[in-house]
Amino acid sequence: MRRSPVTLVAVVLAMLTLVGVLNIRGTVTNPVPNPAAAGPTAQSSALYCTGLTNARGELRGVVTFVNTTGATRHVIVHAVATNAAAAVATAFTLGPYQRQVVTPTNLVRGDTYALAAQIDGGGVSASEVVTRNGTQAPCTSAGVTTWDASGFDTTVGSHATLSVYNPTATAAVFNVTAFSVLGYQSPASLQGVSVGAHAVSTIDLGGEIVNTSNVGVQLNVLRGSLVVVGDQVSGTTSSFNYGTALASTGTFALVTTAYKALAQVRVANPGPSPATVTLRVAVGKFDVAPQSTVVAPYHSAEISITPNTAIPAAGEAKVELSADQSVVATLATGTKKGLTFFPLGTPLARAVLADVTGAGFAQAAVSNASGATVDLGWSLVHHNAVVATGVATLGVRGTLSLGQLVGGRARLQGATLVLTSATPALVVSAILPTSPAGVTLTGALNGG
Repeated sequence: MRRSPVTLVAVVLAMLTLVGVLNIRGTVTNPVPNPAAAGPTAQSSALYCTGLTNARGELRGVVTFVNTTGATRHVIVHAVATNAAAAVATAFTLGPYQRQVVTPTNLVRGDTYALAAQIDGGGVSASEVVTRNGTQAPCTSAGVTTWDASGFDTTVGSHATLSVYNPTATAAVFNVTAFSVLGYQSPASLQGVSVGAHAVSTIDLGGEIVNTSNVGVQLNVLRGSLVVVGDQVSGTTSSFNYGTALASTGTFALVTTAYKALAQVRVANPGPSPATVTLRVAVGKFDVAPQSTVVAPYHSAEISITPNTAIPAAGEAKVELSADQSVVATLATGTKKGLTFFPLGTPLARAVLADVTGAGFAQAAVSNASGATVDLGWSLVHHNAVVATGVATLGVRGTLSLGQLVGGRARLQGATLVLTSATPALVVSAILPTSPAGVTLTGALNGG
């Protein structure tokens, strides 16, 4: 029988009265199912966030919850942390189109944090935001059994860590393998690793894959499902590497070519055959020759976009990747002082771009990753109200400026933009205001 919203709220409040402070070792339970996907009309949904830390100057930050619907949502959040004795439950209400900021360090004391949110309906998205530089990662609606990422840096002055959260009520077990210019690595200490129910654990990649500048990772879950985010500190910058799906095609729509900037596409090949990877670069009115490399089996490689004598410094470039087999690709951008990481976007049918820092975007774009023209529906939310809606056509492999779509980039500042299509085809990219231009990117949140 379907519960009424009033009944569900009463249950939520009763649960909070009873649980208070919850022990993390197996006694925290999910009050709602863990759906594989959720939409605005879902009866209940879940969001999981991990990777924020308690280290000042690194990945210390907040989680912003965004209600993209005109209905009120009630949210329970359980916060856990490594080296913490207890989990803490808190609750809040999100009115129509409202936001709520949760600071993990205000809930529980530990080293690396994870949040599990249960929501009495769909349409709520969430983003982890690093306070210092605004780098972000979307929270996810479900755990996975395989997780892939590329580009990690464990050289001197940098460190890479996997934050692994178990959203289920039983212990999970996983293996970690790595791919670098040295080939396949499967450290014994990273095989058969266990993480307890509703607990978060960390893996120090640099402790096993030492002094390596481009490390691809595959995490395979042997029992259960996990939420995984890579924490990367590169020189003086920090960012999340939240992973991506294996793919043979994809688009990085906004790649910097600015003077003194760095931009590299870092590729890992987790397969047994060589992979030929080609990047087609469109920038301004220039004709740029395709950039290609062959990635050996179980190895990693990179292609430099900036600086590159074949590619002029002419604003943001659109880079289209193609490969003769599926690979893992990540865009690394920054300066000589350090890099941030932006995984190849996974196409969505409902994508949310939210300005959670309030600083706006230097550029923002949506790309069509499908082989067919799609109708793009959009709605712009500002000050807790829908201020504009529209429909546009997005051609095959086409890209649209979101600033132009909504009537000016300034309209995206402090706003939430919801994009929809009939099929999973949409990949969103946005650049935060930086100098040099384009060195910090963000993408779509889970569509809720």
